[in-house]
Amino acid sequence: MTIAIIIVACLYLGFNIVTSAMYSPEDMRKKFIDGQCNVGRIAAAIFYSPAWALKGIKFLFNKGIK
Repeated sequence: MTIAIIIVACLYLGFNIVTSAMYSPEDMRKKFIDGQCNVGRIAAAIFYSPAWALKGIKFLFNKGIK
């Protein structure tokens, strides 16, 4: 059971890291938020919250360097 939880957690983080690397924030909004019903918007926001956080950290990091 523990191995299954670890595998699911790794897949979840992997999907979010790949999504964060592949899409810009505008693309993420268009693809995951726009055109969804309220339940879909909430589910997408919860599922992709680590990807949004990574985008925010990257944005702050780039602003701090420049």
